[in-house]
Amino acid sequence: MAVFQMGSHTHAIPMTLYRDNRTKVVNELQRAHNFGADSMPVILLQGGDNISHYDTDVDYVFRQESYFTYLFGVTEPGCYGTVEIKTGRSTLYVPRLPEEYAVWMGPLLGLEDFKKKYEVDTVYFVDES
Repeated sequence: MAVFQMGSHTHAIPMTLYRDNRTKVVNELQRAHNFGADSMPVILLQGGDNISHYDTDVDYVFRQESYFTYLFGVTEPGCYGTVEIKTGRSTLYVPRLPEEYAVWMGPLLGLEDFKKKYEVDTVYFVDES
Protein backbone atom coordinates (compact mmCIF):
# COMPACT_ATOMS: atom_id res chain seq x y z
CA MET A 1 0.00 0.00 0.00
CA ALA A 2 1.32 3.43 -0.97
CA VAL A 3 1.67 6.06 1.74
CA PHE A 4 2.40 9.78 2.05
CA GLN A 5 5.29 10.27 4.44
CA MET A 6 7.64 13.21 4.99
CA GLY A 7 10.44 11.16 6.53
CA SER A 8 11.23 7.81 8.11
CA HIS A 9 10.09 8.90 11.58
CA THR A 10 6.90 10.68 10.54
CA HIS A 11 3.32 9.46 10.42
CA ALA A 12 2.47 7.45 7.29
CA ILE A 13 -0.80 8.49 5.64
CA PRO A 14 -2.29 5.91 3.26
CA MET A 15 -2.82 7.23 -0.27
CA THR A 16 -6.39 5.94 -0.02
CA LEU A 17 -7.08 9.10 2.03
CA TYR A 18 -6.46 11.24 -1.07
CA ARG A 19 -8.59 8.95 -3.22
CA ASP A 20 -11.36 9.30 -0.61
CA ASN A 21 -10.92 13.11 -0.67
CA ARG A 22 -11.35 13.09 -4.46
CA THR A 23 -14.48 10.96 -4.11
CA LYS A 24 -15.94 13.33 -1.50
CA VAL A 25 -15.34 16.38 -3.70
CA VAL A 26 -16.79 14.65 -6.79
CA ASN A 27 -19.87 13.50 -4.87
CA GLU A 28 -20.45 16.97 -3.43
CA LEU A 29 -20.10 18.64 -6.84
CA GLN A 30 -22.49 16.12 -8.39
CA ARG A 31 -24.98 16.77 -5.59
CA ALA A 32 -24.70 20.57 -5.72
CA HIS A 33 -24.69 21.10 -9.51
CA ASN A 34 -26.87 19.87 -12.32
CA PHE A 35 -24.35 19.17 -15.07
CA GLY A 36 -25.89 18.62 -18.49
CA ALA A 37 -25.84 15.18 -20.09
CA ASP A 38 -23.38 16.34 -22.76
CA SER A 39 -21.06 18.21 -20.38
CA MET A 40 -17.64 16.92 -19.33
CA PRO A 41 -16.90 18.84 -16.09
CA VAL A 42 -13.34 18.53 -14.84
CA ILE A 43 -11.43 19.79 -11.82
CA LEU A 44 -7.99 21.07 -12.85
CA LEU A 45 -5.40 21.89 -10.20
CA GLN A 46 -1.84 23.10 -10.54
CA GLY A 47 0.63 21.99 -7.89
CA GLY A 48 3.41 24.16 -6.56
CA ASP A 49 6.67 24.96 -8.36
CA ASN A 50 10.22 25.37 -7.20
CA ILE A 51 11.21 29.00 -6.74
CA SER A 52 14.86 29.86 -7.16
CA HIS A 53 16.59 32.12 -4.68
CA TYR A 54 17.71 35.27 -6.56
CA ASP A 55 17.88 33.37 -9.89
CA THR A 56 20.60 31.05 -8.65
CA ASP A 57 20.79 27.27 -8.56
CA VAL A 58 19.51 27.34 -4.96
CA ASP A 59 15.77 26.88 -4.38
CA TYR A 60 13.60 27.97 -1.50
CA VAL A 61 12.22 25.06 0.53
CA PHE A 62 9.42 23.59 -1.58
CA ARG A 63 5.87 23.52 -0.23
CA GLN A 64 3.12 21.92 -2.24
CA GLU A 65 -0.09 23.85 -3.00
CA SER A 66 -2.67 22.98 -0.32
CA TYR A 67 -5.68 22.06 -2.48
CA PHE A 68 -3.45 19.97 -4.73
CA THR A 69 -2.13 18.14 -1.68
CA TYR A 70 -5.69 17.56 -0.42
CA LEU A 71 -6.73 15.81 -3.63
CA PHE A 72 -3.50 14.10 -4.71
CA GLY A 73 -0.89 13.98 -1.91
CA VAL A 74 1.87 14.67 -4.45
CA THR A 75 5.21 15.84 -3.05
CA GLU A 76 7.03 16.70 -6.30
CA PRO A 77 6.95 20.22 -7.82
CA GLY A 78 5.72 21.07 -11.29
CA CYS A 79 2.71 18.73 -11.39
CA TYR A 80 -0.92 19.17 -12.42
CA GLY A 81 -3.94 17.01 -11.71
CA THR A 82 -7.42 16.54 -13.09
CA VAL A 83 -10.49 14.80 -11.72
CA GLU A 84 -13.45 14.07 -13.98
CA ILE A 85 -16.57 14.99 -12.04
CA LYS A 86 -18.91 12.53 -13.75
CA THR A 87 -16.64 9.50 -13.37
CA GLY A 88 -14.25 10.43 -10.55
CA ARG A 89 -11.35 9.40 -12.82
CA SER A 90 -8.09 11.08 -11.72
CA THR A 91 -5.13 11.96 -13.89
CA LEU A 92 -1.73 13.23 -12.77
CA TYR A 93 0.58 15.22 -15.06
CA VAL A 94 4.24 15.16 -14.04
CA PRO A 95 7.27 17.00 -15.44
CA ARG A 96 9.62 15.05 -17.68
CA LEU A 97 13.05 15.38 -16.08
CA PRO A 98 16.25 15.08 -18.13
CA GLU A 99 18.08 11.79 -17.61
CA GLU A 100 21.08 13.72 -16.22
CA TYR A 101 19.03 14.52 -13.11
CA ALA A 102 19.53 10.92 -11.98
CA VAL A 103 23.12 11.90 -11.06
CA TRP A 104 21.79 14.13 -8.25
CA MET A 105 18.38 12.62 -7.55
CA GLY A 106 18.99 8.91 -7.99
CA PRO A 107 16.78 6.81 -10.26
CA LEU A 108 14.00 8.89 -11.82
CA LEU A 109 10.39 7.77 -11.52
CA GLY A 110 8.54 6.64 -14.64
CA LEU A 111 4.84 7.03 -15.35
CA GLU A 112 3.94 3.64 -13.83
CA ASP A 113 5.97 4.52 -10.72
CA PHE A 114 3.94 7.72 -10.25
CA LYS A 115 0.70 5.81 -10.85
CA LYS A 116 1.55 3.30 -8.10
CA LYS A 117 2.94 5.92 -5.74
CA TYR A 118 -0.09 8.21 -5.87
CA GLU A 119 -2.82 5.68 -6.72
CA VAL A 120 -4.32 7.69 -9.57
CA ASP A 121 -6.02 6.28 -12.66
CA THR A 122 -3.59 7.63 -15.27
CA VAL A 123 -0.34 9.57 -15.44
CA TYR A 124 1.11 11.59 -18.30
CA PHE A 125 4.14 13.80 -18.71
CA VAL A 126 3.22 17.50 -18.72
CA ASP A 127 4.74 17.95 -22.19
CA GLU A 128 2.54 15.24 -23.75
CA SER A 129 -0.56 16.32 -25.58
